[in-house]
Amino acid sequence: MFKKFLILLIFIFFQNSNLYSSEFRYQVFGLNINFLKLKINIDKKKIYSIIVSEGLTGYFVNFKNIIQTSFDKKNNLNYYFNLQKNNEVKIYQFKKINNKINLKNVKLNKGKDYKNIKKINLSRVVDPLSAAKLILFSNNLNSKCNIDQDIYDGDDVFNIYLTKKSKNYLFINYKNNRYKILFSCRLRYKAVAGHKIKREKKLNSRYLDVYFAKVNGKIIPVYFETKLKLIPLKMYLSTVLKP
Repeated sequence: MFKKFLILLIFIFFQNSNLYSSEFRYQVFGLNINFLKLKINIDKKKIYSIIVSEGLTGYFVNFKNIIQTSFDKKNNLNYYFNLQKNNEVKIYQFKKINNKINLKNVKLNKGKDYKNIKKINLSRVVDPLSAAKLILFSNNLNSKCNIDQDIYDGDDVFNIYLTKKSKNYLFINYKNNRYKILFSCRLRYKAVAGHKIKREKKLNSRYLDVYFAKVNGKIIPVYFETKLKLIPLKMYLSTVLKP
């Protein structure tokens, strides 16, 4: 479940990375405490993200998450997910060769409590970082918010999609920045396969509300909000480091 939340965060954080081809930093707040920091870096052959949390007493533990998508000379894809939490390490990875998932190390059947992954479920999927680029970074993105994509993260198959949402804020203020909000979208999660069957309803309730403004002539997300474990979470665009 925690992994799904991190994937949703990546979708928001990664959206504007192609605008500058450099590094981006974000701050996440819960109970008015800045407990999580994220860094995104991108170049032509590699995209990676590092998320570090200092924990939020009673709600979140300390953790470190590294996600990377890289391409070889033949443009084949390697995806790697590493989550370090509670002195444990979880790793998910896969390869995509000639635009097809290499099934060698893919676990299609996890057991009776899980929804089996069928080969057809993997026919049109992309990795989470590439999906974020395809779905969210678009000069055509507007208030209609009608984009979606099937995704495989090395563990589960799911669908991420945008829906139209009312604009609750006219401006977002963070430190010395003041952003005029143009429109907002709700980013939703839909479980497809590989997940625990009893968790499907809870997984499908996950969402992030995203608020867009124009920065340096480009429309990008400057703020998001959601709830996790009934705790309101808020994220602000913090720093853009140009090459």
